[in-house]
Amino acid sequence: MPKQRSEKEMIFNLYLKKYPDVLERILGDLTQIELEIPYGRKKIDIYAVSKNKRVEVFVENQLTPSDEAHLKEKLWPILHSLQEGIVVWTALRFDEKHLSAVKAFLKANPQKYINFYGVELHPEVIKQIGILDSLNPFDIWPNLWRINKVAEPLKLVYQHEQMPDTHIGRAHVGEYRYDFHRMEDVKKCLMEYLRKHLAYFPNVHTSKKHLAHSLTISMGAGISGVVYQLSNRNKQGWAYVGLHFDKCREDMYRSLYHQKSLITKKVHPSIVLENRSLRVYFEPYADLYDTMAEIKTILEKMIQFFSPYLHGSVEGLPDDLPGDAGEERNSQVLQGKVVEEVMKIDKEWLSSAMIDPRMAEILSEEVTDERAFLAQQERISEHLIHRF
Repeated sequence: MPKQRSEKEMIFNLYLKKYPDVLERILGDLTQIELEIPYGRKKIDIYAVSKNKRVEVFVENQLTPSDEAHLKEKLWPILHSLQEGIVVWTALRFDEKHLSAVKAFLKANPQKYINFYGVELHPEVIKQIGILDSLNPFDIWPNLWRINKVAEPLKLVYQHEQMPDTHIGRAHVGEYRYDFHRMEDVKKCLMEYLRKHLAYFPNVHTSKKHLAHSLTISMGAGISGVVYQLSNRNKQGWAYVGLHFDKCREDMYRSLYHQKSLITKKVHPSIVLENRSLRVYFEPYADLYDTMAEIKTILEKMIQFFSPYLHGSVEGLPDDLPGDAGEERNSQVLQGKVVEEVMKIDKEWLSSAMIDPRMAEILSEEVTDERAFLAQQERISEHLIHRF
């Protein structure tokens, strides 16, 4: 997430994903929450599915007062194309004529089973988002709790419902079943894995457009013209993690190329620099999840090493990281095994014991490294705060 420009709306999107109960107080239980999904030529800020109504939910967030441009460019395309579903427009405050225009359109199209909600943001939310926007991008996710200091971050100020109370849609609300014979499902599974284990990296949370015949996932690296590229298995049969530079960033790539020995030592001993890309190739494991775990390990190493340079917070690459790449990875593996043993819990006992269901769910999550362990501790703390 580049810091050269404001990413305040993305920060708010991340907040609503991490704390879905804020929206659920208005809409009921939600599932399958995704950020910035492609919708025609536009992107939807937040997409979800209503568990109760089994219909799609589209949320457009605006951190300023409602305006004609947002109504025309964001809301109208959704309302015109949608036949059933829930549409939410959040704004700092609403101009009555914008809400009236939505109501008039829906009343003129009674065949559309659409429930529309206008939701205003508390001004203090904007203040907290501004504070978060000044942080290092990697510090945003663990500090989103700051917005929870606002007693009522969202306030429902308008609703127009023309979906019959008895209507139930056909959207799937259960656990998604991956078909690993489908390229799209393999890539989708990898992104969900990364969102769970690298939640602190903002760009993993945005939906990726899957090209029909592409085996590669591209993900923004924090600066325009530079992307991370991931593949569980390319056409040559290799899995890889890479950092690719567009033509406009060739000077940056050349600068890194001249520091190949340092990168090899600190990032990965087998890294390959060619064609404006830095890539680590490895043979996929028999178990897809083992391959994804290796991708996660390499990607995290790249993110931590290159991001300060890409974000412009340092002029050159760090040369004072402890240990060599191979040594550090072995240390992480050992550390992960120790944490895993410490946090090992009998899942059958959790499901049968007299313990809060949400707490049992959190405790039964797989923990394989220190960062996951700390993230689990954070979720436990959040749950206890909200409960008591």
